[in-house]
Amino acid sequence: MSSIALRCLLSCLLVALLCPATAKAFDGPDPWDDLMQEADRALAAADLPAALGVARQAARQGRYENADRHVSSLALLGRVAQESGNLMLAEQALREAIERIERVPGSLLREKAVLHNNLGSLLEEAGELSGAESHYRAALALLGQQPGAADHEHFNLLLNLGGLSERTGKIQAADESYRAAEAYAGTTEELATLNNNRATLAHRRGRSAEAIALLSSAQALLPAGDGHPLLRASILHNLGTVQMELGQLAAAAGPLATAERIRRERLGITHLETARTLVSLALLSARQGRPAEALATARVASRRFAENIDLRTNWKAGASRQSRLEWREAFATHLRLLAADAGAAAASPAEALEIMQIARHGELAHVFARALISDGGEVGEHLRNIDRLLAAHEHEERALTAHLQREGGDRRSEEDLRRSLAELRRQLEQQQQAFVARHPRHHELLSGQRLSLAAMQSILGQDEAILFYLTAEGESFVLAFSRDKARLAHVPVSLKALASTVRRIRRSVAPESADPDSFALAEAHQLYRQFLAPVADVIESRSTWFIVPDGPLESLPFSLLIKQAGIPGTALQRQAWVIRQHAPVTLPSLAALHHARTGGLPRRSEAPLLAVADPILGVPEPVKQPVRAAPLGDLWLRDVASGKARGDPARIRQLPPLPDTAEEARAIAATLGGGELLLGQSASETVLKKLSLAGYRNLLFATHGLMGSESVGGGEPALVMTPPETASEEDDGLLGASEIARLRLDADWVILSACNTAAGNLQTGAEGFSGLAKAFFHAGARNLLVSHWSVVSQTTVLLSSGTFNHLSRRPGIGKAAALQAAMLDLIDHPAGYAHPLFWAPFVLVGDAR
Repeated sequence: MSSIALRCLLSCLLVALLCPATAKAFDGPDPWDDLMQEADRALAAADLPAALGVARQAARQGRYENADRHVSSLALLGRVAQESGNLMLAEQALREAIERIERVPGSLLREKAVLHNNLGSLLEEAGELSGAESHYRAALALLGQQPGAADHEHFNLLLNLGGLSERTGKIQAADESYRAAEAYAGTTEELATLNNNRATLAHRRGRSAEAIALLSSAQALLPAGDGHPLLRASILHNLGTVQMELGQLAAAAGPLATAERIRRERLGITHLETARTLVSLALLSARQGRPAEALATARVASRRFAENIDLRTNWKAGASRQSRLEWREAFATHLRLLAADAGAAAASPAEALEIMQIARHGELAHVFARALISDGGEVGEHLRNIDRLLAAHEHEERALTAHLQREGGDRRSEEDLRRSLAELRRQLEQQQQAFVARHPRHHELLSGQRLSLAAMQSILGQDEAILFYLTAEGESFVLAFSRDKARLAHVPVSLKALASTVRRIRRSVAPESADPDSFALAEAHQLYRQFLAPVADVIESRSTWFIVPDGPLESLPFSLLIKQAGIPGTALQRQAWVIRQHAPVTLPSLAALHHARTGGLPRRSEAPLLAVADPILGVPEPVKQPVRAAPLGDLWLRDVASGKARGDPARIRQLPPLPDTAEEARAIAATLGGGELLLGQSASETVLKKLSLAGYRNLLFATHGLMGSESVGGGEPALVMTPPETASEEDDGLLGASEIARLRLDADWVILSACNTAAGNLQTGAEGFSGLAKAFFHAGARNLLVSHWSVVSQTTVLLSSGTFNHLSRRPGIGKAAALQAAMLDLIDHPAGYAHPLFWAPFVLVGDAR
């Protein structure tokens, strides 16, 4: 089911309304006005990169003139940034505009409402539903105070608010918004849209007969002919969906087929709406008892999703979190049909691997892309060309959608737009193919390299297996394979249930809440049964498991799962921990392992260690803290004019100090036979970036780790360094993932002995740890050792130095086996370190050798 959202993106109107308020003091050059007009011309010509650059200049100029000019330029910048897919910059601009408009004389109620509505729309697109609701409600309240506010503005806001309430499960609030909207519906199109949305709500409430009646009414309100194609297709799609779920399979076929035809003909075969209807047709075929036809249709839908420009270039921030989650659900349908089709059993693992890799698009690619685009050289220039084409494509696609929503739009203009889109797609494909061929490592960082099952099996040893996961809202999938076996398993566990189980396990190992004599034994065995036992025939006899986790599974080390039901009261040493028989190794992607084993260059680094530890932070505590507390709050500052985020030195300095990390650095240096230590004032970005890092075999960062924010304008993952007095582009106290990716390393090990560097946020599609790992691998690291939770300091030293001791005594065992041995040493240690709190926080990321 899909409701229609009519979001009033009226920043351009706001600019027009505010600009006349600024009177020129004298005739002569007006740099701000010239910049605004230049940005408008570039926007009209679909040259979004140029429009974005000029709009930034206008915002800088407006800041130093007066508040109304500053607000107008910020509104324009927000609009251009959102159309360009730069949601972070758009959010920053709109938030600053909302703050600055309070300084403009006059009530400006409607203009304030527009800003709040636009920010709400942006936040909803990004999946920040709570923030979106508050801004929609603020806009509605402001419009209510505005005499003579247009009915359609009230209608659109109430419709958006109702749809948002429905998505967040606030059914009564959604119903109230839709009922209020009815009073403002002035056209048959608006009434049809409202009934379509009310039908989705009725369906959610289990009132299917009411939903069908509302959809039938919506259909009847539309005039005969092919007008309003997008609304018509949405109504038909929803009608077919309700009929299918009621078991009215024959009746559902017609509406769904017609909806697919309209979307294919008017939006194109690669449009996401077209692919969504194909997914519904696949489900219909499955319910009709035609599994082969269902799978064939799902395959077509997946191909259409894969060919979509937004998905293929997922490093554009415009590919919102909500869109990525919807893509996952569509691919999950394909995988479910594949897993259930006995006729496809032989080929399903290879097909599943391809689909799962396409579905697993991360959220940090745009961070790396921004860094690379701003660089000089061939890579930056190539990406800027792609960026310009993407912006033009997005502009034309918006124009086509707007054209189809207008009543009486002529077909000739529609065909012109479609031809323009086809030509832009052709140019994009040409540029992207050239980029992949010339810069494969950068392509992997931005878009992910898809590898075949055969290619991955060929690089595995006889004693190794890979576990690749994909989580969706109502289910998960695991694909396990070794050199000679492979199996796809469907795990009927919802994302909510999985997150709850993982959360209970993490509470039992968190230093602030753990009971040294108790552990979540039942939950640890439950996850083993659900996510490992179904593929035991592939993995049980393999000692090394490479794991590509997803969603909540990213937040948990597999070493602490239990293979047999734990018996309460039995000593923790005697539980059937996975680590007893297997060495789990985490991967951020399959490409990371493939490159390490096929494309890695011989190591040339000679210096044993560079350690960065004990940055100057906070006020030293009189008593040494045994646990490294995770940093809280937002440590980033954002500059709207430049669009860049920098660390906030003042906030960074408030983090708790880590004096014990200096001891850890010295202990590891002693184990390795020496090393260079950057402690205290030397633990800074300035000092680090002056060194030739490629000369060190091992790197240690013993400091706080930040996993980034899920908000649109949130900061990227980063490591905390000694902050400078004033932030600069080179040194702001946070070594971000985009900066790490541009380092040049030649390291066997990078140890991130920090807080929470491997912890995720229990959400599907979130990419904190894996984004940081990808950055280090891109820079030249071969293996990482990272922590999942706040680390107990004394056992950190035992684990890290113990791993190196095992390697020095038995160099041939490999890094995975060395870490496994160090963990077992702690489990069996007479001092009582058998609780996973002490031995399980660290995971190895890399090729294990």
